[in-house]
Amino acid sequence: MKADDSPTPRDDAAERFAAAVDGGGAEGDVDPELARELEIVNRLAAQGATLDPDPETRARARSRLLAALADELPHTAGDGPSRAS
Repeated sequence: MKADDSPTPRDDAAERFAAAVDGGGAEGDVDPELARELEIVNRLAAQGATLDPDPETRARARSRLLAALADELPHTAGDGPSRAS
């Protein structure tokens, strides 16, 4: 939002998209780009469960991701617990 809290055209478009997704459709005339994006959202929602990995695959992927992220962190010995602890 701008300093005066009036929505910009981009904010307005994002709000319309979110409202259309939450409500399952859009009110009034829908521009072709919004209609296409809503169609993609609807297709992904309908296929969501079939695209999800099984719990074991998800756990392995999560472990690999966390290990990769840990390798990216600077290693310092003896600093004690992290600040997130």
